[in-house]
Amino acid sequence: MKIKDFYEISKPLILDGGLATELEITCGKKFTTNLWSASCLYQDPDAIREVHLSYFRAGADIATTCSYQIPIDTFIKEGFTKQEAIELIQKSVHLAVEARDIFWKEYKEYKEYKEDQTQKRMKPMIALSFGPFGGSLGDYSEYTGNYGNDINLEKLKEFHKNNLNIFKPLLSLIDFIAFETIPSYLEIESICSLLKEEDDLDIPCWVSFTCKNEDQISDGKLLIDCIKLCSKIDCIVSIGINCVIPKFIEKSVKNIRDELDKNGYEKKYVICYPNAGDYRCDDKINPDEFEDYTKIWAELAKFKIIIGGCCKTTPDHIRNIRNALKSFPGLGIE
Repeated sequence: MKIKDFYEISKPLILDGGLATELEITCGKKFTTNLWSASCLYQDPDAIREVHLSYFRAGADIATTCSYQIPIDTFIKEGFTKQEAIELIQKSVHLAVEARDIFWKEYKEYKEYKEDQTQKRMKPMIALSFGPFGGSLGDYSEYTGNYGNDINLEKLKEFHKNNLNIFKPLLSLIDFIAFETIPSYLEIESICSLLKEEDDLDIPCWVSFTCKNEDQISDGKLLIDCIKLCSKIDCIVSIGINCVIPKFIEKSVKNIRDELDKNGYEKKYVICYPNAGDYRCDDKINPDEFEDYTKIWAELAKFKIIIGGCCKTTPDHIRNIRNALKSFPGLGIE
């Protein structure tokens, strides 16, 4: 998908839910290396495909690839050659595409049996997931932004550039590029610098941050300053937060929407996909609560929003997001 195509959608979009935690909960996977869920790319790729498929069936418009934690060096440390690592990493895109195509065939066959053809889902899309530098360290620094004194903007830009280069042969299969769980202002500066250099990259991108509270991202910098920086980059079409506790969402969504509108970026979307629960707190949210919150978040974002789930969210959460958006007349959500 090209950037102009994204802005022609003009309605809320539904992202999938937690991938790694769903692999753990539903498929019984145990992740013991820094590859985290990416270990399934060689151990059990069918499980990844099935989780993607379960989210499409639940109502997701977008699947994020199993590529959050994919530096080549991490695969090499697990015993793979460089070429084997590249092929495994690229497999994350093919698995998401395969799941999408299976679902779309099912859906079209189902629609043939329905009399009312006026309401139709759009063909689901694929978002290439890139996690933060901290995700490759395995020390939870994606929740603090504390990467140490040796890390500078150029090193962070090189990290993200190397990840992007792996997927350049597959960009025709991608609808979005997602820079997720970003904890530091320095890192988002590096991403924005990279995207400025990639001036021929005509793919919608989103950036989402981890936060320590409603106003600050994880390293303590103001969320509002991050929005100002990202909004100036043409290919960044959506800005928001993920992998946070739900109570942070409401104020953050309003602040992001207000800041975008105030500075003439009314077309850009807000994105939010909080956790249903994680190791850091007991603040959990069930699918029914998610449905109620979705209505609030969507209205605060003036319906220019992508809503999904992160850790511990399930297909039931995504199903309820879709149910919530269907309750608004005129949005065209089936």
